[in-house]
Amino acid sequence: MSGTKPVKVVYCETNVDGTIGGSYYSLLYLVKGLDRTKFDPTVVFYREHALLSTFRDAGIRTLVWPRPAGIALASRAKGPLAVLRLPLLVLQRALNVLRFVGGVLSRAWFLISRRIDVVHLNNSIMRNHDWMLAANLTGRRCITHERGINDRYTSGAKYLGKRLDAVICISEAVRRNMVEGGADFGNLVTIYNGLDPAVMRVGTPADELRRRHGLRPEHAIVGMPGNIRAWKGQDTLVRAMDLVRRECPNARCLLIGDMAASDRPYGDMLAELASSLGLQDYIILTGFQKNVADYLNLCDVVVHASVRPEPFGRVILDAMACRKPVVGSRAGAIPEIIEEGKTGLTFPPGDSEQLARAIITLIKDRSAARRLGENGYQRLIEQFNIDRNVDATVRLYGRLLGAAH
Repeated sequence: MSGTKPVKVVYCETNVDGTIGGSYYSLLYLVKGLDRTKFDPTVVFYREHALLSTFRDAGIRTLVWPRPAGIALASRAKGPLAVLRLPLLVLQRALNVLRFVGGVLSRAWFLISRRIDVVHLNNSIMRNHDWMLAANLTGRRCITHERGINDRYTSGAKYLGKRLDAVICISEAVRRNMVEGGADFGNLVTIYNGLDPAVMRVGTPADELRRRHGLRPEHAIVGMPGNIRAWKGQDTLVRAMDLVRRECPNARCLLIGDMAASDRPYGDMLAELASSLGLQDYIILTGFQKNVADYLNLCDVVVHASVRPEPFGRVILDAMACRKPVVGSRAGAIPEIIEEGKTGLTFPPGDSEQLARAIITLIKDRSAARRLGENGYQRLIEQFNIDRNVDATVRLYGRLLGAAH
């Protein structure tokens, strides 16, 4: 990266389901870590959200650029109007194509007018296709994170994926999935998510949180951070708690996370499951917590229970930063983070009995729990520190921009 002017990078986060997930935090930590004498970042969001003030307080320029909803005419053709469904469907598709083209052109103008050098998309090759085309049209370097383990990759994603300068896979599990899904175009780069343990600062004392949630000092707290959704496997933990309480009656469980409107049926199912098992006094849903460190500080054991392969599992890094023992579901990238028996314990996805055994072990053997927590902290420092993430990303920018000249 030659010259004295900072490289202008636009980052785009397109999640609009109302929740704050790991992609937001990963983006925040990356941009905060950039040398502002060398980089001039702008972050674009599609909606207002609870972390927006945190980005701005860090001196990060942010824009909220609402994305127009898709046009849905055919769904209105009901009853006597059903005969109009086919022509309305044709019109609907034409209008949505025009809307998409308009989005591409508006983003292209944004890149030109702001003199952007690099477009860095924060989600997946399955999304942000308007930005990809805009970057291609204007000759900007364009990369995307791939933060998902997808069942398949669409032809559109593959077509545009070939034209990206790089795809950052957040784990080797993600990279393998892309290779197996026919989405390896020779531009895959693995860069693990990172975390500075110093950001996990406790603001609310554990005793205060215990009082807030009706927890007593003798209660052993099992915590599971993460948005409430079926594939995250909160129901596996609820079933495990039915077994845990039989040997550890003082154990209590906190489900720490937000819930999108589309996930309300799953949230209702969790409540019904807890009630059917007589666990109403054992399971507490805390809702979204801006400072998750407060709740991790309260926990004796932290659980990650995804039933589908996890692309990464940022909450495990959060727990490691707080020196907490972790029990993680053994799928996707989790074995890349947790060293079995050294920095945590693992169990087969969806196996509530084995999860329960691991939790019981750590509740009863506090010295083993402390050892895993300390080892996990050291692994975070050595392998998943945010400095490694930022340095690798900056080197990638340098290679791409150097190749452009």
